[in-house]
Amino acid sequence: MSLSPGDVSIVESTRSELRDEPLPPAMGQVGCLGAVAGVIVLVGWPQLLEAVPALSFFSPFAMLFAFVGIVGGPVMLMFGGQSGRQASRAAIEASLRVFEDPEAERDEQLRAATVLLTRAYISQGPSTDRMIDTDDAKGRIGDQIDVVLDVERYLAEQYGDWPVFLDGISDE
Repeated sequence: MSLSPGDVSIVESTRSELRDEPLPPAMGQVGCLGAVAGVIVLVGWPQLLEAVPALSFFSPFAMLFAFVGIVGGPVMLMFGGQSGRQASRAAIEASLRVFEDPEAERDEQLRAATVLLTRAYISQGPSTDRMIDTDDAKGRIGDQIDVVLDVERYLAEQYGDWPVFLDGISDE
């Protein structure tokens, strides 16, 4: 089975919608920067006060900034990148539920397959992570796997998207 022009239209519009609403940005790098800035202020403030004593009025603010950076930076580093991952997991879960519904129409399945494949990988920061357990997903998709594979082939041919389910499956 392959995609009809109408199917391609649905896939393209869904992909366009996903590109117009990107995942929330990872804020972990900001946390790292905040921690470094806090340490620099904490260590450098006394030397700056010796050079410019008039800045002593700003000491409480500088120490507050240093404290927030040193304490909040690592927290943001650890948890700041999770919102995009959570949004991706939620989109994948919603897509898989469509395939579990025996009354789902082909249009819904095509949209769900596009969302599933587009959100299968997340690139935020220095690495790209796979957000989907393909074995579990195949079990939940069931007999509609052909729809997902057709959409995946199309996205791979048109945009060079990374393989999700076709990884290790040879074409006949």
